[in-house]
Order: sequence, then C-alpha cells, then structure tokens
Amino acid sequence: MILVWGDRSDAPVEHVLALLQQRQAAVMHIDGARLADLRHDLTLGGTGPAITTGWIESQGLRADVQQLTGIYLRPLPAPPGAAAQAAAAAADVLLTLTANTSAVVINPPAAGLSNHSKPFQLQLIARAGLAVPPTLITSDAQAALDFVQLHGRVVYKSISGVRSVVSTLEIKDQLRLQGLAHGPVQLQRWVAGRDVRVHVVGRRCFATAIDCQATDYRYAARSGEPVQLSPMRIAPALAKTLVGLVHGLGLQLAGVDLRKTPTGDWVCFEVNPSPGFTYCEDATGQPIGDALVDLLLRVRTRPSS
Repeated sequence: MILVWGDRSDAPVEHVLALLQQRQAAVMHIDGARLADLRHDLTLGGTGPAITTGWIESQGLRADVQQLTGIYLRPLPAPPGAAAQAAAAAADVLLTLTANTSAVVINPPAAGLSNHSKPFQLQLIARAGLAVPPTLITSDAQAALDFVQLHGRVVYKSISGVRSVVSTLEIKDQLRLQGLAHGPVQLQRWVAGRDVRVHVVGRRCFATAIDCQATDYRYAARSGEPVQLSPMRIAPALAKTLVGLVHGLGLQLAGVDLRKTPTGDWVCFEVNPSPGFTYCEDATGQPIGDALVDLLLRVRTRPSS
C-alpha cells in the first residue's frame, strides 16, 4: 500500500494520487483537513529498518504500517482552530512513522533540513562538485557595500528555507543596505545566463529551461513578464553529479536550480527537497510524476537526462 500525506488542493499531491489510481495501486490518502481525525496504534521497537508495527486509520480506511511500501508526503501547515492540537499530534505520529519504516519515503523530513540553512546547503552543493556563486552572509552594511562594489550587481535572498523573492542590488541601491542592522542577509554575485530547473527523481533527471527577463521567474507575473518553459537535455556527466548531490542529501526527489552561463558553464543555487514539480510537467509534458510513482511502486527504471 502507498501512503500519500498532503492536501488535494496541492497540485503535486493531486497528480500523484491520480497517477496511482490509474495504476490501480492500493492507496491511503491523509488529507490535511482530516489530519486531526487520524487514529493509530503504533509500537516502536525491534531491530532492522522496519521497527514500527501497528496500524493507522483515516476516513474509515485502516492500514497495517508494515504493509506500506511507499510514502509520499507534502503536508501543508495545519490551519488554526480547535483541532490544531490534535492535528499537530497526528503529524508527529506520521513523521515518526516515516523515520522508522522500510517503505520508500519521498522524502524523509530529516533529509530536507539542509534547505533550512541556505549557506550550509551551498557548502554541500560545492562539495558535490558543482560551481556556486560567490556568497556573503552579513548584517554589516559596509561589508555588504564592499561586496556590491566588488561584483557590481548582486542578488539578495532569504538565508532560511522560507520562500523569498530573489531581488537584485546595485551600487545605486546602497542606501537600502542600512536595513541590514536588523538582521543578516545572503548576498550572491549576479550570474548571467539561462535558468534551468532539474528535477531529480531517483536516478532520472528532467531538465527544464526557463526563459524570462524577471530576476525571479517564479514571481514574473507581478511585473507582467512572460515565462517560457521548455524541456532540454543535459550532459550525462552533469546528470550524474546532480543525482549524486541529491542522493547525498538523503533525497529521492528534488528540484535543483541552476543557471547555464553564456560560456556554457553551470552554476548551482540550491536544492528544493519538496518541489512543486507539476509547474514544469504541465508546461513541458515531461513525465516527472510518473517517475515519482515508479519510485513509490519500486518500478525499476534506467537513468535518463
């Protein structure tokens, strides 16, 4: 049986559920809105990877946890309300289960912790053999100004895993640096080139070229900039490095953000451990969801780029 934990209002969750239904797989879906109703009787103990026994039940469907072969989790924050405490307790139970099971888990929550500290993750990316942009983390306005003067144009972004709008900063914007006294910021040298999002799914890579004039294509609609997505192939050597990076982080699914420079070099910015892959799949037709379901069902596939 496959366990899917996430809201149907979330496109990746809905897509995975639909694909599993097409393959007639046995599925237990736990929706965030019904999380507080979760019933369970679990025991931790024994030896080996499958150290959880017992059952979980949601919406009248009960599953023996030792019969779970795959788990896809993409939970949203629980809404506030009277059931919030019960939902939080149920979430703790499910997180404990995902950390103590022999099932394929996409992705173990602990494996995505590097994304909570972008500077730390950047070090892991460089250690994997990928180029990263010169970076400064500082709350010192003068140090930031020196960095901007050195590189001419930089971008600033969140240090944590909280999503932020990537914006540019130039010499003429130096007055804005006075706000750094209130907290640190991550500055990176601006890298010219073409954005590429590579979804790594197991041993397979699906690369999407993104053409957009906006600094952060995810928010291009705010400035009325069009975004063009198209599938592309990447060299086997790069694909192998990306798979090694993602697996080294303990992940089976990840969205890796890169930029291909005008000289053909690759620069890597970050690894998203819970990507909204349907954005690229819908635009390009690449079977990212099918590859994910293959992993959940333990279907053997060949590496691809």
